[in-house]
Amino acid sequence: MKTIDYRTRTELKAEKHATCQSRWPIALDIGYSGVKGYSPNSLFCFPSYAKKIGKRKDVIGTPSHEEILYHDLETDDVWRVGASAQRSASMNDTSDSQAELFGRHRYTGSLFKVLARTGLGLGMMNTSCGAYNKLPCYLQTGLPPAYLKGPDRQELIEVLAGRHHFMLQIGERTVSYDFTLKADDIDVMAQPEGTLMSLSMDDNCRSVRAARDYFSSNLLIADAGFETLDLYELYNRVIRGRETFTNFGMREILARTCTRMNEKYRLSLDQTSIQNVLEAGEAVRYMSTPEDPRPHKVSFPVNDILKEVVREVCMEAVGKIMVTFDGLSEYKYLVLTGGTFAPWEVMIRDYFSGMDSLKVLMGNENCREHTDLIYTNARGYYLCMVSRLRRMEAGGRG
Repeated sequence: MKTIDYRTRTELKAEKHATCQSRWPIALDIGYSGVKGYSPNSLFCFPSYAKKIGKRKDVIGTPSHEEILYHDLETDDVWRVGASAQRSASMNDTSDSQAELFGRHRYTGSLFKVLARTGLGLGMMNTSCGAYNKLPCYLQTGLPPAYLKGPDRQELIEVLAGRHHFMLQIGERTVSYDFTLKADDIDVMAQPEGTLMSLSMDDNCRSVRAARDYFSSNLLIADAGFETLDLYELYNRVIRGRETFTNFGMREILARTCTRMNEKYRLSLDQTSIQNVLEAGEAVRYMSTPEDPRPHKVSFPVNDILKEVVREVCMEAVGKIMVTFDGLSEYKYLVLTGGTFAPWEVMIRDYFSGMDSLKVLMGNENCREHTDLIYTNARGYYLCMVSRLRRMEAGGRG
């Protein structure tokens, strides 16, 4: 197991995707760990973290090739976004609000707006697979199933709608944006529904051969992201149950890892600073001892603790699924999706290997050769949206 695999990645890939004639579609999965996105000419991911560093006049030097800087052209504030912001976070930094980072109603905070606008900007950026065609944007995003019942959907739309006036700098490339996103051009679906759409559609928005069986069978989608484990049930073609649990995602894994690193090594780690430890595979301190009063390097490995916690939380999550859905005896498919399930796949397949009646599928089952599991929801959002927009253009119902 490589600890760096548990660090949220940063990537911007030029890829040509199916699109429509009247809109520029963008799909955003704005998770607690990372922002994942699809557009007609790209897919992208970056960590859901940003740090304000001052005004434009205060920023000096040449940025690294992967550094993302967000410039608010109304306030002149500059934020580091993603991995470079995480690397600037000290283990002793107490300035981050947990509600703004992980709260259910984080949408109204300035941090969320920076992340959402950065995602929109990347979705409208020209790449080698095409240029933004200046058509109005249509945005598809999602929420945990249980959150759709409350005020979250409207709060999210209100934050995303309106004028967006900002600039992005990625490395030495700079792009300015000034556009308005209408509330009617924003749609929010249940996050696991994105996986169901991704599982059922090919890259041209057509249903795959197995789609009919998926929709007519008893099927359970388990979506383990950073903050939540979402369970989405199709029972005889009817959505019969939706559950969201908050203690089985990557945040729980990292929280327990931080606690045990703190207990074992007396290190002060949190959800942000541990990202740098995961990248390096160890925490490093310069310490003095009675035997050697000169400061010297001491390394504190994280791998064994992380491995223990990963298996522990995985088995707890599987146990919760089994209890909640009566041992899965009535289900034909268990679909695993979300970044947390990627390292759990082998353990879970082994756990269910004795159940002949149950077939375990990954959310990217029909696109594994080119789509990572972290993009499953965003891909499904995008394909579903493009399919709907094409029907509208053809004069059908959306």
